[in-house]
Amino acid sequence: MKSLLPAALCCASLLTGCGFFGYYKHNKAEWVPPGEAQAVEFPSSLEAGVRLTAPMMAALKVAMDEYRPPGINPDTLELPDRCLARWEYINTRVLQVSDDLFFVEFTPDLRKCGPGLIVPDAGATYAIDGKGRILARE
Repeated sequence: MKSLLPAALCCASLLTGCGFFGYYKHNKAEWVPPGEAQAVEFPSSLEAGVRLTAPMMAALKVAMDEYRPPGINPDTLELPDRCLARWEYINTRVLQVSDDLFFVEFTPDLRKCGPGLIVPDAGATYAIDGKGRILARE
């Protein structure tokens, strides 16, 4: 009887799906058809673009995963959460204060969500250390 318990727990965990283990499915980016891609002309230089260092990107990733955890499907949410969960409506700033301190700010552009939508205290600012740990949220 005791040998059946581990087997039963294993089967139960398999039936509950991978969500039991904190796993989520990574959705790959959509690529345009080759015909559309041929029209793209890359610039000779990206110097005028915004430059994010590797530590900035690491801090940004930590803040993004905390602000909107991976696996959330915005289409399943009601307004205003549906709008607040879409990255295309979120303006972002990253400030590197030192090698060990970053601030990442998310500010939703509510005008893109619909006319008259008001959400008090929407957005967040995270303080993140150089090890990728969240120090505080405002």
